Amino acid sequence: MKYQKRVIATDMPKCYAIGMHHGDDFDGFVVATEKKGPIRRFRLDGTAEENICDGPGGVMTIMQVPDRGDQLMGTYKFFSPDFGADDAKIVTYTRRGDGTWKRSVLCDLPYVHRFGVLKGADGQTWLIACTVKRACRKTKGDWKAPGAVYVAKLPEHLEQFDENNQLSLTCIAGVQLQNHGFHTAPDATFALIGTAAGVFRYVPPASQDSDWGIDCLIVQPTSDMAMADFDGDGKNEIITISPFHGDTLAVWHEGETSDTYVKVWEDSQKRDFLHAIWAGKLAGSTCAVMGNRKAGRDLLRVCFDGEAYRVEIIDHDCGPANVWVFDDAGASYIIAANRETDEVALYEARAD
Repeated sequence: MKYQKRVIATDMPKCYAIGMHHGDDFDGFVVATEKKGPIRRFRLDGTAEENICDGPGGVMTIMQVPDRGDQLMGTYKFFSPDFGADDAKIVTYTRRGDGTWKRSVLCDLPYVHRFGVLKGADGQTWLIACTVKRACRKTKGDWKAPGAVYVAKLPEHLEQFDENNQLSLTCIAGVQLQNHGFHTAPDATFALIGTAAGVFRYVPPASQDSDWGIDCLIVQPTSDMAMADFDGDGKNEIITISPFHGDTLAVWHEGETSDTYVKVWEDSQKRDFLHAIWAGKLAGSTCAVMGNRKAGRDLLRVCFDGEAYRVEIIDHDCGPANVWVFDDAGASYIIAANRETDEVALYEARAD
């Protein structure tokens, strides 16, 4: 593929989280910072439109509330996986009539890292949120207190919640060591969560009286993962980064037994601190867009060429923390939060 890069922001140090936003006024996306900095809203062409807030930062996840063109949810004050996330929480941002945004607490959740919204077979909407750990002894690399997975039924209107009236959460999985990766199915019917024990699939209850379905699909320490049908055989593969903040890319194909996956490819090149990951259609081709934050600090495309998997370098020395892909006006674009170079970049991708 061919790529054309345009830097659309250079004043968002440690830019990190990305979320698409189909607003009541225009379609675009939002980008937020890991450290001190704003949540900024962009048009699809990359024009910076407004700051939803100027800080304080610590945003690991930012997403649109389903069916709301005027409301977002984000993590708040997660400043470090090692320490500084004791005050972390999930908050909402609601656009007022005068165009300003109001921030309200949805729920306190120390060390909350990733979250998403799923929909059960009965139509019930659920928040599913993951904490990377439970506490820290103020030392780097302390994993003594593992994280967990929490859920809550989401009502239609989230404006009712604030610091004194919070959404009630239920823990459905404790002792989730290095609970980091999170992938939501395109139809929101399940989520994949990556931990030191492997990749787990979480399926919401199908009815009022049923339980969450939790299954381990891959037994290998996994930092992040995404799912797509890379080889075109009608079955989704899972592409993984291992171990935690690791250096190894691999692809897993569904095995002969249901809900089992077998490794079919592993990248021979080690890439330090792999982190960014997305999978789906880019310029008509199914692939994964990925990146690493140390050494080469590359933005990558991983695809199956009909015979084997191959890795293509899109950009070098940029250090993306997260990436996302969208189509607009017949073209495909990659948004990259290039954390290590403090830039937000928009890449137009075209097939050769």
